[in-house]
Amino acid sequence: MLLLWALLLCWGVLPQARGATHTHLFLRINNSQLETDISNLLSENQVLEGMIRMAVTGSPSEGVSVMDSLPFVREELVDKKSGLDLSLVGDLLSGKTMPELKKLLTTAGLVIEDAKGPEVTLQILSDSLLQITLRCKLYLSFLEILWLEAIKNIRIGVRLEQIGNKTQVAFEECHTPPGSLNIKILKRSDTLLPNQLLKLVTNTLEKSLPFLLQKIVCPVATNLINFLLEDILHIILPPIISGPDDFQYYVTTTEFTEGAILMRVALVTPCGPHQRAPRSEHMVPPPLPGLSQNSMADLAFWLEIYNDILACLYTSQEISVEPQDSSETDLWELLSLSSPQSQPKAYNLTRGSLGLIISAPNPPTVLLDGRRTTVTQQGLLMLHGTNASADAVAWQLLCRGEFSLRSQKQQLQFAPHGAVVTLGPYPTIIKEQEERLKTLLLAVLKRWFLPHHNEWLREHSLPLPNIKGVSFSLAQMDFSEDYILLTVPE
Repeated sequence: MLLLWALLLCWGVLPQARGATHTHLFLRINNSQLETDISNLLSENQVLEGMIRMAVTGSPSEGVSVMDSLPFVREELVDKKSGLDLSLVGDLLSGKTMPELKKLLTTAGLVIEDAKGPEVTLQILSDSLLQITLRCKLYLSFLEILWLEAIKNIRIGVRLEQIGNKTQVAFEECHTPPGSLNIKILKRSDTLLPNQLLKLVTNTLEKSLPFLLQKIVCPVATNLINFLLEDILHIILPPIISGPDDFQYYVTTTEFTEGAILMRVALVTPCGPHQRAPRSEHMVPPPLPGLSQNSMADLAFWLEIYNDILACLYTSQEISVEPQDSSETDLWELLSLSSPQSQPKAYNLTRGSLGLIISAPNPPTVLLDGRRTTVTQQGLLMLHGTNASADAVAWQLLCRGEFSLRSQKQQLQFAPHGAVVTLGPYPTIIKEQEERLKTLLLAVLKRWFLPHHNEWLREHSLPLPNIKGVSFSLAQMDFSEDYILLTVPE
């Protein structure tokens, strides 16, 4: 089981790196996963172990019989040859010696033999208040004549306090709520045990168990849960900023929601002044889709912000193409009709003095259509050796977008199958051959531009946060109308 809450991720001051800060990213942790991990953490640290072999009103016996520490028990109830004097026990059980029985119960006669749990349940009381209930199951015995199961709840309140860009954890009092004690008789040596005995046992447990649990379990459980939650909330997600080309995620605010712990995340990217300006922090993103079933966590990118981040990753591309087959040659000849500088002679083509230039100065844009993703790329096509933009053909390529997750990075690729090209402004002299121009251009873009572009995108993919216990290499890409989601299965 992954211990998600070993998220030790280097919390620190907010970054001062050059570049742009992109908000409206969201990291969500499933509440059921939090329940499981708190339960595992408490079980691994055996928070109930300290109560085993303890008298309900006494202290751990360290393997020594609890009865041996009671002089009046040794003197009055124990026969040296045969052990416990059953006739005296019979008097106790018949009610003839109830004061002694009460004294025995309230000293060390009721012993915790075993403990299981605690089972953890969470209840969201508000966006800043969480109630954690620990269901503790204890197995007790009394003088080897009565065996019981007692279930008692502990409640811990957790409050989130937002101080600037940092969320702190504060705990309400750890307590045992009244009326949460359930007692079940597992075995009795005599089916005719008096009701007085059962009532005394119940009263003793009701008075003593809350004190024991608060004294022994509460401090340990609270410290462990605090350690776990601090690790979740106080995180910076590597890579840590060390230079102008680094990326850094960090959590700005945290709140409890019905299905998950919701952390708002910002990403610092090394954007230059020539790149797309980031969105305003005051923009309100659309509602998040629900957390996928059977997922432990997800990282959600608002589409608008994702395209801004993509712009920060991107640098202008330019590809030189020397015509080698009929498509490229025909395209060169078609463009040369509008350029007085070019002469469509064979020697120019073979020597490569007049090839084609494919340029894409602007970044691609991802579009979402339900659960489908498409990506568009705009660019220019012109003849090599000409600088006149009037002779260039503007184009836009529309492809299916393919995402993959490798080596802690998210990669975007253009799928060539089904690609469609549309034309922007182009020289009027070739107006009558628009469809032929589109066909030739699409063939050249698929052969030359897409392989080069996809390779560049692979080499400049988006770094993902490195969270211990959460492997984004196992994540699934999900899409909604407005969000790109990296969903980590349970």
